[in-house]
Amino acid sequence: MAIFAILAGVIFWNYSNSIYSNSDKVLEQYVNYYRQTNLLSQPTLSNNKKDQHGSPVGSFDDFRGKLLYYDKNQKQIISENVDTLAQSASAPTFKMNVAFDSLDLDLPPQTVKTSKGYIRAQAIKFKDNTLMVPSGSDNQMTYAKYAYVFVDATDTVINLRHFQDLIIWSFAFAFGLAVMFAFVISRHNMKPILKAWQQQQDFVNNAAHELRTPMSVIQGKLETMLTKPDSTVRDQSEAIILSLSEVRRLNSLTNNMLTLAKTGSNMTKIEKEPTDVASFLNKIMTPYREMGDLEGKLVELDVNVDRSVALDRKRIHQLLVLLLDNALKYSDTGATVKVSAVIEKKRLVLTVADTGRGISNEAKKHIFDRFYREDKTGNRETGGTGLGLSIAEWIVQAHNGRIIVSDNQPQGTIFKVSLPL
Repeated sequence: MAIFAILAGVIFWNYSNSIYSNSDKVLEQYVNYYRQTNLLSQPTLSNNKKDQHGSPVGSFDDFRGKLLYYDKNQKQIISENVDTLAQSASAPTFKMNVAFDSLDLDLPPQTVKTSKGYIRAQAIKFKDNTLMVPSGSDNQMTYAKYAYVFVDATDTVINLRHFQDLIIWSFAFAFGLAVMFAFVISRHNMKPILKAWQQQQDFVNNAAHELRTPMSVIQGKLETMLTKPDSTVRDQSEAIILSLSEVRRLNSLTNNMLTLAKTGSNMTKIEKEPTDVASFLNKIMTPYREMGDLEGKLVELDVNVDRSVALDRKRIHQLLVLLLDNALKYSDTGATVKVSAVIEKKRLVLTVADTGRGISNEAKKHIFDRFYREDKTGNRETGGTGLGLSIAEWIVQAHNGRIIVSDNQPQGTIFKVSLPL
């Protein structure tokens, strides 16, 4: 806006100078006339550079300017019969109540406000007893000592003010628009920062809560065991098993938190390599088929990819493990979990569909948020920490892909992952 203000000032200054140029040329003709007739007692400041080369001087009939004469006491010389004076051999005069200021002799043409509008005037000083002009109602001749050569500048000033108002309003509009634009852009640019800040706060709070619970359980079991020093390992096996379970949970939680911390700092890089999708997925699915058989659930694989695809095998393996774990955890006996792979429009589409409990519409909005769990009690029983789907989302985004969740019909959930080839 400072640059715009300077630019507007330069434009207005140039326009002001140019708009007065015609008026100043008329005044210059008068000044040159009196200078060449040797009537002026001193030079004026009206474009002296041009005067050195001489300006064409005609008769007063060719000039559009007028004059206000003053005597040696700086009192205006007024003739009551202006029409007669206009036809006389003297220079045309004009009746106007404007006080003469001797300081104007040292100044270039000035714009003066009068009761009838505005004039552009140049002050000049005559030699003593050299120029006589009519005065009073009887047109008696008297010597003029000073004069204002002027032209009517009312229209010029009005146009200049209109232009000034245009610049001011344009500047105000541009300033308002710039402020609004800056506000919108700032808010838009701040969104990821505010989101990251909020995620950090939530992460710290949730991580503290998730860590505190298993630590409290382990501490309580160990303190109980210390109160029974004569007990055998068999006697305390239940407490030991529960403590080990919480230790595994802590280990899984810290590993997931470390993974998420690396994703936020761009420490982990995606390393793609050509992969046979069918054999790759079949290898991942083998242990889950066995788990499904033990739990009375059907785990299926359907691959329709006939070419090699560049993937980060480690990360895609982690992604499918996270999705398959959730599918088996949140489905009941007799449910079906199906993994499929197909190429659609130059994208590899991986789908994990189950016929389990499903996810509510409200939960779908936050399912990829860190530590989010729709049913915290149920998740704790299955060992979940609420970080798995956040990691899954990062893996997909790191491959420049998309992951969406939708309802399976008639029951269950579908996670659809789309990766560019």
